Amino acid sequence: MDIKHLQLLSDIVEAGSLSKVCASRGMAQSALSKLIASLESEFGARLFYRTGRGVVLTEFGQSIMPRVKSLLGEFEQLRSEISDRADVPSGPVRLALQASITQHIVGPLFRQVRADFPKIELRLMEGFAGNIEEALASGRTDIGVFSRYGDRLHKTDEPLATDELYLIAPAGDPNVAKPSCRFAHAAALPLVLPGAPDGFHMMLLDEAKKAGVPLNTQIEVDSLTAMREVVANGAAYTILTRQAVEVEMQLGRIGVSRIVDPVLTRTLVLATSTQRPLTHASRTVINLIRKLTQASAPAAQQTATATKPAKATTAGTASAGTRRRATRS
Repeated sequence: MDIKHLQLLSDIVEAGSLSKVCASRGMAQSALSKLIASLESEFGARLFYRTGRGVVLTEFGQSIMPRVKSLLGEFEQLRSEISDRADVPSGPVRLALQASITQHIVGPLFRQVRADFPKIELRLMEGFAGNIEEALASGRTDIGVFSRYGDRLHKTDEPLATDELYLIAPAGDPNVAKPSCRFAHAAALPLVLPGAPDGFHMMLLDEAKKAGVPLNTQIEVDSLTAMREVVANGAAYTILTRQAVEVEMQLGRIGVSRIVDPVLTRTLVLATSTQRPLTHASRTVINLIRKLTQASAPAAQQTATATKPAKATTAGTASAGTRRRATRS
């Protein structure tokens, strides 16, 4: 048994599947099964139960995992301290990104890390704001980039950019023929939105209540990709940032109109886990993310403070699996 075996054990627990770990590491499943059998023989106890969906820890496996996690954390910290003293950023960095910004950051970030910091091992997780906050709190990710809603900015958040929200419609739809549209008009259209109690959905409900109009939610989804496809195919409208539909706009599939009266915005924030100190590699990745988000956002929308824009409501986007539901007011 060595540290690599313990890391594999931890990866299997997180993935819940041998095939997923094999795919991510490029190894044969027979080799991984043999390794597990070797560890079980060394420990004198079974580590996993097989289920129809993958594998789960046995009672013995559950009892040793806290110590395994602790040892892996100590090893990573030692490795980071050694690399910091050598002044070369290296080692794993776990990054969690909100789906609506992934396509704008991931490609350039990985390219720059590979070119300039080849010893950094960048590991990506994509999710919604709530999932990312949970991963940060548990230490499963080191850095999170996601949206905050309303006045819920935390003291530890670093605002990266503020983006205005738009009515999103199929290309050529008359509801986006003008550069802007009133929120009351957008709220009355049949909408596809993240399922409540998603923070973005709840913010729209609050705004609709203030405006004295119903929010016409016709479809709830938990996938940004699904949301965009529903709109592009003419089944409903939605409300997102321009950034979230930039590719579809370039392809001529989607049109947009800026929402006014009131103007709605979402603030993109960066947060870090408090479960372990930031490593040199993590700080390097954070600096790259800052530069990339500043480069991808219009200058007028960038923000360096947590100040909420006057007469604007801060919001966010989420995403996907689809559930048909009744009109909500």
